[in-house]
Amino acid sequence: MRWLKRFLRRFDKRYTTRIYRTDPGPLDATGRKHIALCARSVNSKNAPFTATGLGDRFHLVTMGWVFSNVYNVPVVLHLTKSKQSGGQFNDKLESWYQILSLFPSGHVELMLHDYEPPDEPTWMAYLENKGFPAETHWYQDHPGRFEKPQPLEISHYLHTIPLIPAEDLSEEIVLPKRFVTVQWDSNDPKRTLSDDQRKEVLERYRRDGYEAVVVGGEATHPLLKKSLRHIAFAMSKAELHVGVDSGFMHMAFLYFPYDRIHVYNRKKGFQSHHFLRALDFGCILNYHYDDR
Repeated sequence: MRWLKRFLRRFDKRYTTRIYRTDPGPLDATGRKHIALCARSVNSKNAPFTATGLGDRFHLVTMGWVFSNVYNVPVVLHLTKSKQSGGQFNDKLESWYQILSLFPSGHVELMLHDYEPPDEPTWMAYLENKGFPAETHWYQDHPGRFEKPQPLEISHYLHTIPLIPAEDLSEEIVLPKRFVTVQWDSNDPKRTLSDDQRKEVLERYRRDGYEAVVVGGEATHPLLKKSLRHIAFAMSKAELHVGVDSGFMHMAFLYFPYDRIHVYNRKKGFQSHHFLRALDFGCILNYHYDDR
């Protein structure tokens, strides 16, 4: 039945007809745009969307950042209860604010709600009763299995992401003259390459004249393991980002144009809607890797 639903979407005008806005839609009395982050998963039936991964949180703040820049309005992101606790390192709420601190101020803010709605209409009614003229969003380009059109189609805004400045931390970390940032680790082994394949890929970048600066969980430098500030500084100085579909791919979108991000994925590996969109917008797939 899943394949039939996807086939029928090709003829459903809700999915095939693109209507681009020329204005930000409803704002509050102070001129702020309120976006209600989806309450329910669009890929797992009857499950909440909890923004478990670092990539989810980076992506959602980036979404607010892009919208704010397009219409020159501050954006408020509304978070349900399940988006505020847990996560891989049990630091989800702290992570939201660490990510937010990387962005220029005045564009995106978070609003937390001690509420977990059973569905999107209930979530929207709750926010309306609180006095927030909020809209929720969806992705028309690569919709999830259970995704339904919502008032705010967000994917076309992501075609161009305004890059953000990084804090100068040159006195705290020494970087090579010519290098790429690299990140291979992933919670899902289907998203990454084997150790031997990684070594071969990095050797080819070395031959191209680049040193590799590893960020994330496999980094040897302690500041490049978890400190987003220091990873941001490294990315801002790198020639390219090399990696897989992960939180740091989403972070790289903020410091590199798409065509300077090289993403890797095995032929039969998992490809999220974020990964497919990255390829649509110009990221380079398997630049130094041939999966036959």
